[in-house]
Amino acid sequence: MYLSLTLAQIAEKLGAKLIGDPNAMITGLCGITDAKAGDLTFLANPKYKSQLGQTAATAVMVGPEVEAEGINLLQIDNPRLAFARVMGFAFPKKEELPGIADGAFVHPTAQIDPTATIYAGAYIGEGATVGPRTVVYPGCYVGEKVKLGEDCLIHPNVSLMLGTQVGNRVVLNAGTVVGSEGFGYERDGDKHFKIPQVGAVVIEDDVEVGSLCAIDRGSIQATVIGQGTKLDNLIHIAHNCQLGPNNLILSQAGLAGTVKTGTNVYFAGQTGCFDHIKIADYVQVGGRAVVTNDIEEQGLYFGYPARPHAEWQKASVMFYKTPELQKRVVELEKQVEALALKLEGKG
Repeated sequence: MYLSLTLAQIAEKLGAKLIGDPNAMITGLCGITDAKAGDLTFLANPKYKSQLGQTAATAVMVGPEVEAEGINLLQIDNPRLAFARVMGFAFPKKEELPGIADGAFVHPTAQIDPTATIYAGAYIGEGATVGPRTVVYPGCYVGEKVKLGEDCLIHPNVSLMLGTQVGNRVVLNAGTVVGSEGFGYERDGDKHFKIPQVGAVVIEDDVEVGSLCAIDRGSIQATVIGQGTKLDNLIHIAHNCQLGPNNLILSQAGLAGTVKTGTNVYFAGQTGCFDHIKIADYVQVGGRAVVTNDIEEQGLYFGYPARPHAEWQKASVMFYKTPELQKRVVELEKQVEALALKLEGKG
């Protein structure tokens, strides 16, 4: 990390309001509880304002409504986002040397931009294209007719299979496979007939995919990962899925084939989705929920099958009351039995 900026310089870069010493020097970044002199930190939630009096940081990023005596403040609408932007100053992108390293295989028909970087051990297949300033790290397989756009980072051991199309500023983390064969079979008597998977995968601009993800190519049409979508580690996207822009999908989620999502859809960890499902814009699917039917209205959904959060809460309350209700039913059955015996005796 290298950081040596005054508070005034940081405030100007971010458009923040500075309260305190404009000449205070910032040389480090840290969490609010561990910060020391020279550090910049942030307070995301005003309810923890008491920490401002305890931190040793030179300055704290806070929301516009937060004030405190005796400490330098940078007031800004989203302190967490602003802090992340400063991290970009402190941890600049690694400068890569352009060119093709000895030990890399590049097919004679592949087109490599002169500013791209191909590390040793990478494989660039027939008819593949690698765009300006894109970096392909060791152990990567860039298959036949794959296209990589500008400023992409393809981390070690990523496999890009036949015909995969990758936009600009895309990051694919280690061990991910894009364009693997979709899981398509048709019953043929007692056997399973494999349906050819001849589509591709299209990854649009500004997508980031974590490690060890699998994105299957379409059976005929392309599987699409929409612009700005971010995938965590260990995620499976099946064939023919069409993910909209700016989706956020957390670890261990799995989407079956031909799922179509709108913009800004959120899947929490260990969520699932049946095949041929359509999900509206701004839907949030809570942890371990499974979507079994189309979701047409934005909102928060939980459970299996996934249902609106308020419905799920009511059902959960009833579920946890089941033992108590069972006891009451048993007691009522005893009372009914006793009453029946009493009536029989009178008869």
